[in-house]
Amino acid sequence: MTLDEFTALLGPDRVVPGGPAASAWLRDFSWYSPVLENALADTTVDAVLRPRSVDELRGCVATAAELRVPVTLRGAGTGNYGQSLPLQRGVVVDVRDVAGVLDVASGRISVLPGTVLKDAEEAARLTGQELAIMPSTYRISTAAGFVSGGSGGIGGAAHGDLWDGNVLAVELLTVEERPRTVRLEGDDVRPVLHTYGTIGVLTRVELRLVPARDYTPVVVAFRDLPTLAGFAHDLVAGDVHVRLCSVHEAAGAAMLTPITSLFSPGEDVALVWVDSTRVEDLRELVGAAGGRTVDWAAKPHISQFPFSHTILWARKAEPASSWLQCEYASDRAGFLDQVAALRDRYPGVFLQHVEFATSAGRTRPLGITPLVGLPDHEVALEELIGFCRSLGMTVLNPHSYVVEEGGFVGDTGQVVALKTSCDPYGLLNPGKLGDSFFTSRGLTPPSARAAAARR
Repeated sequence: MTLDEFTALLGPDRVVPGGPAASAWLRDFSWYSPVLENALADTTVDAVLRPRSVDELRGCVATAAELRVPVTLRGAGTGNYGQSLPLQRGVVVDVRDVAGVLDVASGRISVLPGTVLKDAEEAARLTGQELAIMPSTYRISTAAGFVSGGSGGIGGAAHGDLWDGNVLAVELLTVEERPRTVRLEGDDVRPVLHTYGTIGVLTRVELRLVPARDYTPVVVAFRDLPTLAGFAHDLVAGDVHVRLCSVHEAAGAAMLTPITSLFSPGEDVALVWVDSTRVEDLRELVGAAGGRTVDWAAKPHISQFPFSHTILWARKAEPASSWLQCEYASDRAGFLDQVAALRDRYPGVFLQHVEFATSAGRTRPLGITPLVGLPDHEVALEELIGFCRSLGMTVLNPHSYVVEEGGFVGDTGQVVALKTSCDPYGLLNPGKLGDSFFTSRGLTPPSARAAAARR
């Protein structure tokens, strides 16, 4: 393909040709997975487009549709599964310069797609509000990237994940010669959530706000993992408001090198971001349960260690390590049985790291677990996944770039209908919403629709 049409639209300084100059846009954090690191090693692109406005973004989409060029949307590139890495060349569209806060109202903030969530949080706090949830990478992550490629994060302990009413509305462009603007509200936004930008091109994101609080980071330490896990479950389910409760088995906690001076070797720890008015209540609860609390050092910020940051620290400590995502039982007894079974079956290998979310009043322990010392990665991983499933756990495979293999959440019919309407040529991030998603349900996959459209 030639780049003349895109250069005429954006100017030569906003079109990066494929090759070495585009390499920075062909990296994310999929290297956490040895499987994905190999699978995506040869990713390439024809060009990177850097629009500065919704009008320029619309022009990029229209031109790509006219030329039948694959389009992959990209924000800050903090994804862990290759969400923003193109599988079929084409163009990568970097939306970071299509940014800005459009409006802040009671319970709602509206932003452009490339808006960094730290900026959205600061704008909300000027009105006495805060984002209900935001990724742990909120200092650089974009609104569209979070909605399209994320799932939950900080605030989840109280407010759940993306699917818990925290994305109020979106507006998106269809990928056609004359792009249409489609507005989705309420449950109608669900097909867009965590589907890797395969449905439409986001131009506006409206996120839920809640009353702002001041928070204090605290380390909670115990000498027994099930005891700590039970305490954390009770804490999140109780009346002490926490924005974050991140549990780390002792061997994994030892890899969080910048903060290991805050606890003793062999201690299992929880990193808690608690409402500052409830710090003393937290200390009393911890002491009564047999643990201890430690004041947080000024730096680094607590957000640098929970969720997938844990995998980064593990890879630094053990370069050959891998990881797994899973969901434990929501009932306390079942959760603790699973924690104990995994500790006994895979000591020193399955380094349990549990985040918590509250969905519809249900406490959900979510595992984002470093795996250390697997003898043969793929074979051993399958065995480990099988054991987790035998315990009744839900396993989400972070070693695939295909939406449905990583844990699809949503209504299939709704996704297919919107995809068909908004991306009739199958140009958006092709290969990520895999053909198996459609064929296993007796539906026509996007590759077949695209081939028919070209004839």
